[in-house]
Amino acid sequence: MPNLPVSNLFVNLSTQKTYPRQNVVRTTLYTCHMSQNAILRIAALGSGSAGNALCVTDGVTTILVDCGFSAKETTRRLRCMGVEPASVSAILVTHEHIDHVSGIEVFCRRHAPEATVYATPGTRRAADLPSKAARCAEVSRMTPFTVGSFEVLPFAISHDAAEPVGYRISTEEHSVGIATDTGVLTEQASQALSGCEYLGIECNYDAAMLAAGPYPAYLKNRIRSCIGHLSNAAGADALATLAHDGLKAVLALHCSRTNNTAGLAGSALTGRLREIGLPEVPVAVASQIDVCALTHADRPREHPYP
Repeated sequence: MPNLPVSNLFVNLSTQKTYPRQNVVRTTLYTCHMSQNAILRIAALGSGSAGNALCVTDGVTTILVDCGFSAKETTRRLRCMGVEPASVSAILVTHEHIDHVSGIEVFCRRHAPEATVYATPGTRRAADLPSKAARCAEVSRMTPFTVGSFEVLPFAISHDAAEPVGYRISTEEHSVGIATDTGVLTEQASQALSGCEYLGIECNYDAAMLAAGPYPAYLKNRIRSCIGHLSNAAGADALATLAHDGLKAVLALHCSRTNNTAGLAGSALTGRLREIGLPEVPVAVASQIDVCALTHADRPREHPYP
C-alpha cells in the first residue's frame, strides 16, 4: 500500500470531552504510515506523572519505552492497540523515576520473560534493574545498538536523575524520536533527533498555570530548572529546532494535569509549526488516561487544536 498523504495522518475518532477539574480535553487520535514492507505503529500508552510507557512496533519487533504503569494496566493498554504483551522484545528505560519503571518487574515476570531491559549504567544501578528483570543490558549515550528490526540510539537528556536518556528508534525506512523529562533540549538530543519523521517532545507545563498553581515554591523551581521539564513554549522551541520538510507527526508528552491542558500544549506546537511553514503536520497530545495510538486511519484529518 502506498504511503498515505500527510493530510490523512490524524483522525479524531472520539468525542472531545472536557473534565472541569483539570480543564483537560480528552481526545484519542489515530494516524498511520504504511509501506509495502511494514506498518510502523507508535502509541503513547500513557504519559504523565502517574505513569509513562510508549510502544513502537513494526509487526516484527515490539519495543516499550519505559514501563511506568502496573503490569495489568500496561497489558490492557497494549491490547487496546492490538499488541500482545508477550510480543515485547525490549524495554528501553529513560531514567529511574518511579513513573517510568514501576511496572517493569511484574510485567517481565508475568508477560515478557524473554524481554531485555536496556538502560544506561547509572539508570541500571539507580533503578536496581537486575533485581527486576532476568535480562538486562547496558547502553551508552550516542552508541547505537540493534533490537530485532530496529536500530536504537540513546542520547543524553537533562533531568534530575542518575544518567537519563532519550531514544531514537529507526528502521531502514522510518524513524521515531522520543525526548521527554528534560529541562533543555541537549546538544545530543538535537543531533540524535535530526531528521526524525515522528517526534515525541515534552510539553509539561504552561508557565502561567505553574506560577499560579498549587505546587510549593521548591517544586516549581525544580520543574522550571534545566534538570526539570520542558514548558509548552520550550517544547515549541525544541520542535522548531528539529522540524523539517519530512516531518510526519508530532506527539506532545508528559502534559501535566495540574499545570497544563491538552489544548494549551497542542496549540503551542501547532502555532509554532505554522510559524515555520509546516501547518499541515499533525499534532497530538498524549494523555495520562487514554492510549494515543498511531495506526490505520482512512478519513480526513480533524485538527483538535486552534
